Amino acid sequence: MSRIFYLLIFALGFEIYNSSGQAPGTNPEEGRGTYKNRTFFNLERYWDSTRVCNNPHKGWCFHYYDNGIKEYGNRMATDDSLPGFPVLNDIYLRLAWSYLEPEEGVYNWLLIDSIINRWVAWGHTISFRITCKETEIVYATPEWVRKAGAKGKFIEHPDLDIRAWSPDYGDSVFLDKLENFHKAFALRYDSKPWVEYIDIGSIGEWGEGHTAYSGWNDVPAEVVKKHIDLYKRCYKKSVLIISDDFIGQRDTDDGADYEIYRYSLAQGLGFRDDSGNVPWYKTLGFGPSCIRSPELYSTVYRKIPVVLESGHYREVQEMWKSGSGLEKALYETHASVIGFHHYPHEWLNENYQLACRLANLSGYWYFPKFAMMPDTIRTGSDKNYIRITWENHGVAPAYHKYNLYMKFVNKSNGKSFIQQLTESDNLTWQPNEIVAEQCAVYPGSDLIKGRCDILIGMRDDCEFHKNRFIELAVKKERETEPGWYKLGEIMVK
Repeated sequence: MSRIFYLLIFALGFEIYNSSGQAPGTNPEEGRGTYKNRTFFNLERYWDSTRVCNNPHKGWCFHYYDNGIKEYGNRMATDDSLPGFPVLNDIYLRLAWSYLEPEEGVYNWLLIDSIINRWVAWGHTISFRITCKETEIVYATPEWVRKAGAKGKFIEHPDLDIRAWSPDYGDSVFLDKLENFHKAFALRYDSKPWVEYIDIGSIGEWGEGHTAYSGWNDVPAEVVKKHIDLYKRCYKKSVLIISDDFIGQRDTDDGADYEIYRYSLAQGLGFRDDSGNVPWYKTLGFGPSCIRSPELYSTVYRKIPVVLESGHYREVQEMWKSGSGLEKALYETHASVIGFHHYPHEWLNENYQLACRLANLSGYWYFPKFAMMPDTIRTGSDKNYIRITWENHGVAPAYHKYNLYMKFVNKSNGKSFIQQLTESDNLTWQPNEIVAEQCAVYPGSDLIKGRCDILIGMRDDCEFHKNRFIELAVKKERETEPGWYKLGEIMVK
């Protein structure tokens, strides 16, 4: 329908504009034209792709705890909220189970609550991965689980000078204790509006689903399904994410990869890729993005968010090249959340322009293109409509509903009227598509008649982000007040 609309507008354009590029009733300063009782607003002329749009549920995540509790938040002052970091929304806490349940039924929530309370107060979301096997911790799964009878083995890591215990991921004792922990964790955090997502991190090295330091043994598909089911039983509200390494690191081509993939999709799981810029993938012949299985995300991203994590920054310097590989990986995975694995101030000092560019590209990035409405709006009438056309220049859709509003401001006395455009649905705005929406307009009769400025604003009205405006890729000069963008002028009678 939007294409038909554009063909109509294109055809009308030959009649609307004269040889000087103007039209009857056109205000060239405003990008406005009128034709047959309709007013057209060309909004594309106000686009600003250099503006960093600081919007929720997308952009950068900061690994505050990165498997252990030393990196990368340990160098930061307690009052440092990283205010200069572009579109930093999510704080990622990835640490071993043993830190949070050192004794059975005894929980050390303060370890993470002290971080959560601070960052949530600054407006950030929190994401978690709780791991059961680490390469630099002897007991990522608590030692008391082994003593309770859970099967497993010690793994020698000669290059890391450590002997770490690896559980049998299908063992019934291990699974029972693990589920008890996640029930307690979910009881405390699952209903919190600030939880962005929870990783399924209970299998493999660092919770990534592979056993690279444990013999490269394939974890059976049935065991992986048990872990997915465990998380689904415990977490009823949070978005669950699983690493693609649960699928792609298997040694045998027995069909289990896609059995796990299909099961994950059926359970509504999002996906993440932890291999951006990792040199090992380059040696295997994968391209500059180092994304091993980009085809996995073509299905996932349309309905479920994707997370992209770069390799540890200092370890991938030979691959970095100003972040071009990570940028390519962003396009291939359609990620909404991206991580950089380093100390934030140091990383940002070396990558500020990249941080701005990828922050905009990640997830959704909205550009209002065109608007059409009657040249005169009548109060009390149910026959007023506005049609607004949008482009999403990000790599993914939004997964949260944002409400679109229209505001009339009387130019003579400043009196205003705000109405929600209920027919608008940003969840349908897929990347690289042009979408047109027709919405009813019914300004209140108490609005004093006369010439009015017409503005639009989009808000996240959810519990956590309530009244947070969604920033559009529009020049600051058109933002008459925070969150409100001027389309043009209209007559109200």
